Amino acid sequence: MSPTYLLKVVTVGSASVGKTSLIIRYSTGVFREHYSPTLGTGFAYKKMRIDNNLVNLQIWDLGSQDFLERVRANYYIGTQGVIFLYDVTSWESLNDVEEWKNEVDRNVEDYQALLVGNKVDLVNERVVPIEEGLKLAERFGMKYIETSVRDDKNVNKAFEMIARSISESLFKK
Repeated sequence: MSPTYLLKVVTVGSASVGKTSLIIRYSTGVFREHYSPTLGTGFAYKKMRIDNNLVNLQIWDLGSQDFLERVRANYYIGTQGVIFLYDVTSWESLNDVEEWKNEVDRNVEDYQALLVGNKVDLVNERVVPIEEGLKLAERFGMKYIETSVRDDKNVNKAFEMIARSISESLFKK
């Protein structure tokens, strides 16, 4: 029997980029139509297999309101992976990724990172080209993927990517 590992991942990004929806879609398979801002934090848990290892993925949904920054600091403790999420229909949400990275860097010493461009199903509303997301990910040394929570496109793959990155970093130490 292979050992089981607990991996902690937090999701960060501007309001309404789809953090909660991404987590709900991944952990339950359900798409949430309505928007309701996360006040404080949310939490989900999902078991998965990375190669021959069983992994319990602990996923934290951190509220994005400015007044929560001091509260968020406590939830970063023990974080091994961070999903930075932005909305491909909003330049502002992409530009905000740098502020989110600065906040994470102030609170977490060593972590794996994934940049996710969400809402690719909104083709006619898209303003941020894929190249801009790739360029930002490269600048920060992150992997990159685009998702559609509504269409369930690359949602599982995004969480597999971050879990695999964390696992590889742990096992090479």
